[in-house]
Amino acid sequence: MSFLHILSWIAFVGLAVKAGSFLISYIVSIKNPVASKDLYNDTGLSAYRQLNFWNYSVIVWYKILLYATQAYVALLLTRLLSRLNITRPFHADVATLLQRISFFILVVWGIAMVHNIHIAIVDKLYGITSDYIPGDFLFIAGIVYVFAQMFKRGVEIQSENELTV
Repeated sequence: MSFLHILSWIAFVGLAVKAGSFLISYIVSIKNPVASKDLYNDTGLSAYRQLNFWNYSVIVWYKILLYATQAYVALLLTRLLSRLNITRPFHADVATLLQRISFFILVVWGIAMVHNIHIAIVDKLYGITSDYIPGDFLFIAGIVYVFAQMFKRGVEIQSENELTV
C-alpha cells in the first residue's frame, strides 16, 4: 500500500510541475512569440499563436486546467490511500473521497472534450491540425463512481451491523 502511496505522490508532483511549466511558459510566450514554438516539451502551438492569440491562449489554458485537475485527482488519491484501512475499508471518508475523485475525473473528461471540439473547429476553419486528448476519462470516472457507490453501501451496512450488535 505504501508503494501506491509513493506513486500517487510522484504523479501529483509530476502533474503539478507540468501544469506550472505550461503556465510559466505561457506567461513567457505572451511577451516573446518565439517561445510559443516550443512551449513545453515540444508542444508546438506556434501556429495557433500566429493565427490568433485568443485561440492560442484558450488551448494553453485547456492544457493547464487539464494538468491541474489531474494533479488534484492525484492529490485526492494520496489522501484516499492514507485514509484507507485494509482491516476496515468501509469508511465514510473513503466513500466521499472516491465520489470526489470520480467527479474530478469527469471534469478532466469534460475539459478534454471541450479542447478536442475547439481543436476540431480550428482545424476545419484554418487547417491547423493538432493532437487530440484521449477521451478515456469518462469510462474511468464511471468505474470509480461505481466503486464509490459500493463503498457508500458498505458504510451503510457496516453502520447497521454496529447498531444491531
